Amino acid sequence: MLPLAAVPAAAQAPQRVVTLNLCLDQMALRLAAPDQLVGVSYLSQDPRLSVLADRAAALPPVRDSVESILILRPDLVILGQGSHGRLKRLLRDAGVRVLELPWATSIGEAETVIEQMAAALGREDVGRNLIAGMREQRRLLTWTGAPRGTAVYLEANRGTSGKGSLMDELLRLSGYRNLAADLGIGSFGRVSLETVLAGRPDLLVLDGTANDNPARATEFVGHHALLALAGQSKLASVPTKYSICAGPDNFETMRRLAEAGR
Repeated sequence: MLPLAAVPAAAQAPQRVVTLNLCLDQMALRLAAPDQLVGVSYLSQDPRLSVLADRAAALPPVRDSVESILILRPDLVILGQGSHGRLKRLLRDAGVRVLELPWATSIGEAETVIEQMAAALGREDVGRNLIAGMREQRRLLTWTGAPRGTAVYLEANRGTSGKGSLMDELLRLSGYRNLAADLGIGSFGRVSLETVLAGRPDLLVLDGTANDNPARATEFVGHHALLALAGQSKLASVPTKYSICAGPDNFETMRRLAEAGR
């Protein structure tokens, strides 16, 4: 694949773009010109995962098959680096330009990906405005007072986000120390309820809607021990869709953390 700078100018403003990654979909839905985006991954139409599900629903959903992509006659397909190797080869063999972008694990990395995508779409001004808005939101929402205490993020199957994760960054920016990081847990790991109880966090962060359809993976939301701790700790309900991808939606997470900390 040619580096972006080496692509002819006419190719830098594609007319029919497909994205095949939930997080890249969210960026493209914000950056693309009207009618420029002609397909997004089916995950973007799931309101539990996608903040822009209503907007994505107006576009054809794309799955991991070359047929579902080529039928849309794209002149650019944007995918994540390190994934869909065979699919990328088939698309290139079919003469379709492919742009691979990295997975962003922080707000700063998200800004870089937005800049790269905006350039590929010929929408540099829109990208700059989006990044400027993100920086202003970060400035306004970053906690500058005394530390607020310890927080822990809990998700399905006892999952948590530790050091180096996006949630770790959002907690730190919001004035909290991440209990999972203190326990030596990496970006994604597991933590028992007993460990959470022993850590006595000042703030519990979870998706309060996770157990709307009860399942063993999400039963922790209503666990009696956790409910008892919630009587001593503050609680922030943060739907997964606001932190599953690095980008503009993260500031809703920070707003909810701030509200819970008051």
